[in-house]
Amino acid sequence: MGKKGKIALVIEGGGFKSVFSAGVLDAFLINRLNPFDIYIGVSSGAMALSYYITDQYKMYFSLSKEVSVNTEFLSYTHALSDQGYMDLKFLSEYARKNHPLELQNMKEFKENKKFYIVATNLDNGDPVYLEPDKQNIYKCLRATSSLPFFTKGKCKINGIELMDGAWSDPIPVKSAIDFGANKVIVIRPNPSDYKMRGLSYLGLFAGYWWKNNLKVRDIFFKEHNYYNRSVDYLMQEHKNIQIIQICPDNLLKSSVVGTTQEDLTLDYHCGLEKGLDFLNANVV
Repeated sequence: MGKKGKIALVIEGGGFKSVFSAGVLDAFLINRLNPFDIYIGVSSGAMALSYYITDQYKMYFSLSKEVSVNTEFLSYTHALSDQGYMDLKFLSEYARKNHPLELQNMKEFKENKKFYIVATNLDNGDPVYLEPDKQNIYKCLRATSSLPFFTKGKCKINGIELMDGAWSDPIPVKSAIDFGANKVIVIRPNPSDYKMRGLSYLGLFAGYWWKNNLKVRDIFFKEHNYYNRSVDYLMQEHKNIQIIQICPDNLLKSSVVGTTQEDLTLDYHCGLEKGLDFLNANVV
């Protein structure tokens, strides 16, 4: 293949289901595996990825367990208020106080490494690839997780209103390749052949909410097409490109917006097991 290419680590989002991805990443941390040149995270996957980059074992799992039963974070009584069902501002402040990112570890990144957090531009529906630093990483994480109705809905960075990156680039493997990777490890909290069967209720409501912005409206109304197209891309043969998926065999116990601590624990251990299976079967 000529000169050595770059290796990318891509983490799909998934709300509470991202505890599976955190399990895989913790298996990597235990075994000191971090050969990656490019890191790309979406939504909750970006937060799990951030704890991996800052070398913090089991931190995302602990945070998820605590906030899953915290009514200040999840509250139906807040669903129609400014903060929404999920209060991302509370989550950000809770994480800073109780499970802070060891941001000094980010400085240890070599200059040739890149870390991207995917968000969606609310003006035109295009993906935005944020490059977080010590000053703005918590805001970037809020932006990539902002969902209409479930959260406040948007977050402004550099004058641009942003929301969840899953709407514009749900599994950013092609983006990783565009950034220069020729080997991509992608961690997904869904089985490898999982596809969306149709429009979700969230996509339907959000599409009507943004009916006057045609580009953004179409993103919501066609969310299943965007997602399924990303899955198809993973399954295709790509010349001089290697794509490896790490996924659960079956649907996880947790859901995107709700779970129990017992189900979180099961899904986390499933991720740990899959991470160890990958390490046993692959030389990265």
